[in-house]
Amino acid sequence: MISLKTLIAAAVITISITDMPICGQTTLKTTIDPVTLILDGRKVDGGWRLIPGPKTDVLDTTAKNITFATDTDTLNITLDEWQSKDFIILTAKGDTARVRVNCTAANPYENPDPALLKKAPSGLLSRKQAEFDINALVYSLSQIHPDIFSTCRQADFFRAVNTAIASLPDSVSVMELYRRTAPIVAMIGDGHTNLTFPYKKVFTKELKRMPVWVDVLSDKSIVCRSSLDSIIPRGAKILSINGHTDTEMIDAMMPFVAGEREHFKLSRIDSSFPALRHMLFPADTFEISYLPEGAKKPLSVTYQAISFDEAKRRSPALPESGSDNPYSFTIDKKNNVAIMDFREFSDVERMESFADSMFTALRKNKIGNLIIDLRKNGGGNSSVGDRLLRYITPEPYMQMDKALVKITPLTKKLMKAPDIVPTFMFWEATPDQYIVPRTADEGHYDGNVYLLTSNKTFSSAGSFAWAFKECGMGTVIGEETGGMNVCFGDVLSYRMPVSRLQCSVSFKRFWQFRADENDIHGTIPDIAVPAAKAMDTALKLVKKSK
Repeated sequence: MISLKTLIAAAVITISITDMPICGQTTLKTTIDPVTLILDGRKVDGGWRLIPGPKTDVLDTTAKNITFATDTDTLNITLDEWQSKDFIILTAKGDTARVRVNCTAANPYENPDPALLKKAPSGLLSRKQAEFDINALVYSLSQIHPDIFSTCRQADFFRAVNTAIASLPDSVSVMELYRRTAPIVAMIGDGHTNLTFPYKKVFTKELKRMPVWVDVLSDKSIVCRSSLDSIIPRGAKILSINGHTDTEMIDAMMPFVAGEREHFKLSRIDSSFPALRHMLFPADTFEISYLPEGAKKPLSVTYQAISFDEAKRRSPALPESGSDNPYSFTIDKKNNVAIMDFREFSDVERMESFADSMFTALRKNKIGNLIIDLRKNGGGNSSVGDRLLRYITPEPYMQMDKALVKITPLTKKLMKAPDIVPTFMFWEATPDQYIVPRTADEGHYDGNVYLLTSNKTFSSAGSFAWAFKECGMGTVIGEETGGMNVCFGDVLSYRMPVSRLQCSVSFKRFWQFRADENDIHGTIPDIAVPAAKAMDTALKLVKKSK
């Protein structure tokens, strides 16, 4: 079997783009575009599109026999694994499209020996199985992600891989394999690319757990959300658990969560705190030191771990978190304001009708202020946001005006799109492709708009916030978004062959509208306040606007 090091090196080679001289190159003439492309006897739908220019267009394929056919010419290419062929397609206009064909190896981790996949009755993985899974994960990351070394050094990345493999014991639980591999994935620095904790395998109903539920705040403090028998009051600051301070616990968890910036990674720790605490600080008894709100002297309590059913029976009901609807709104006629709760980017058609009804209601009631709450929105389908932005933007815009897409044989398989040609594709919007505002007759809203953001505002929600501020649609209040102006996204789901641990991996890179890749950051609020105070701040501004 080809070594992982060889495979990764080859993967790096295949994505390089270089200039080629015309002299001495094989030339294929054509008067048509696209050119017919046949891989191992199978015609590829859509063919091969020509992109004339000085750069080389790369075709990565596992096919051994490749044919490019035009109306006047045919080029047959036969390659072995890791061989390449460069040639030029000459158009009737005299333009040249430079092409490189790389014959890549089929994924060596795709069809392992069935004996390797057989787990022990205990559910533990052997050292050989765990090593195979780690190698398969690293290979797949290199094949799917556009740039796994955008924020980390290549040497550091592979040092972490080697350390994880070298330290493997003779048998490994799925959670232990996660503990060793999640930091490797997190090193990529992409909030969309992350390894999912094996909740179903670990957090069974039989598992006894700490009967205290907490929130992790952006200042790294930990506060109680609920506790067994309400002994620790809601809002109390958790100072330590079994002698481990809040800072010590957060710092230990940080390497396991994926994200571009610390403030977003903290929001990830907030949602996964029970799992990470259980993995890193396992215990049956929990001595908790806490400081109630307004108190000066810390208190302590000791809890025993309890089952899920007992915790559910004895824990007080948590405060309502708001509507389950992805978007809803309320109107306050007295204060001349409407508040939209925007939880997720889902269902384009539903947003189309929702936005129409909301802005119709705002016009009917002559509401001059709109607050859009995006603080708990982690993203979804960006097209949903466009249905809303058209009502409030003063100028044509795009949420993303550049994109780089990486397509490899593995990407094709995971996308279930066998006819897509492996390549790098770059897209850049032109002004004629910008989305135009609605006209006054179409219901464009000209009132004051306030957008509330937090560190949890991510992905499509981050793109929405960026376009909102970049185009001057209103005032942004709250915290810098977790979503960045230049970022990775559009994920594919990959499962490690033996453990079946699931990894989400980006295969595109995006540039938000007019973003500067030399100055990468989230949407910076016009008025910076903690997320919890953003709504009150907006309502005060509404009152001042009367």
